[in-house]
Amino acid sequence: MVSNVNQREDTRQIEAIIQALEDASNEADPSKAEAVMWLEDERFSEIEDFVPEPFGADVVRQIHDWTRENAEAGDNAHFTDVNVHLLAPTVAYATAIQELNFEEPSASRVTFIFLKKDGRWGLIHSHYSLMPEEEEEEEEEGMV
Repeated sequence: MVSNVNQREDTRQIEAIIQALEDASNEADPSKAEAVMWLEDERFSEIEDFVPEPFGADVVRQIHDWTRENAEAGDNAHFTDVNVHLLAPTVAYATAIQELNFEEPSASRVTFIFLKKDGRWGLIHSHYSLMPEEEEEEEEEGMV
């Protein structure tokens, strides 16, 4: 049985991975994201709104190459409402909201799947879904 201390430490490590992804975007430094992703694992995958189908590490590397050449550091991204769920000693997932502050601010719902290998957690899958505009408008109307 996994102790509460181990669960807290696993949760802390996973939260640190999510923070590294945020830092990578804000510092325009994809190497920080690459350091916490299992890109060499053939099971690695990602789903983004701007790519029609799920993709693997090769496309992530292409996106990171573009980022290295074109992105600027700044207040680009923040993860909020982060919830980590440990499923087994080596598998966990997290949900969050990603707020982006580029030319057009936007928000996405995010699901991450983490895999622990050789005692270290890493990201094996990401799914980003743009928040529907109707939902944002309804929230704004409710706040008025």
